[in-house]
Amino acid sequence: MKKRMRFLLAGLIFVLVSCAVITVNIYFPEKDVKEAYKTLEKELMGPGNAPDEMKPSGKPESSLRFEIIPAAYAQDSELADKIADAVKRMPDVVNAYREMGARIADIDRLRDSGIVGEGKDGLLAVREGKLSPADKKLVDQENENRRTVMKGMTKAIIRINRVPDNETNMKQVMPQAVAQFAAIRRDAAKRGWWIQDASGNWLKK
Repeated sequence: MKKRMRFLLAGLIFVLVSCAVITVNIYFPEKDVKEAYKTLEKELMGPGNAPDEMKPSGKPESSLRFEIIPAAYAQDSELADKIADAVKRMPDVVNAYREMGARIADIDRLRDSGIVGEGKDGLLAVREGKLSPADKKLVDQENENRRTVMKGMTKAIIRINRVPDNETNMKQVMPQAVAQFAAIRRDAAKRGWWIQDASGNWLKK
């Protein structure tokens, strides 16, 4: 009887260990991500930009490699460029940047009016008043593009770390990608625009 109980207990422990979720700590270089965001906006939001990086390279990146990013690579001064290049290989993100660039004058008009401000989640938020149907469509399209950009940055960081591109890793990295994008938006805001800090407070820049 005791042997049987031991066998069952050993089997239960084996099952629990086998089902355990292994959490991978993903390196997130905040400074380099910010620089990558700035580079992407500069290169992709202007008129007529058609970067060659959109085209897939000869050897596609694999999302099934598990090597942790080496310390030397993490300190690479060109890491921001590597991250930006990874994003530029994503056609949907490149297209999102182009669409954002095409409507920037209209979005500036809304930010100048004070009706919308830069939210802490990296999206435009309606602060006061009511948007016309046309302006609401603009804001919705802008926010959809921004979500695509932040998701693309998340995937780029995961690929740079060479860990699986799965839901668990996306959930780990996405909040950091969002936070850095929102910080860029606050930094780039013009005088008189409304911005929301990380605590949710609205301030006029």
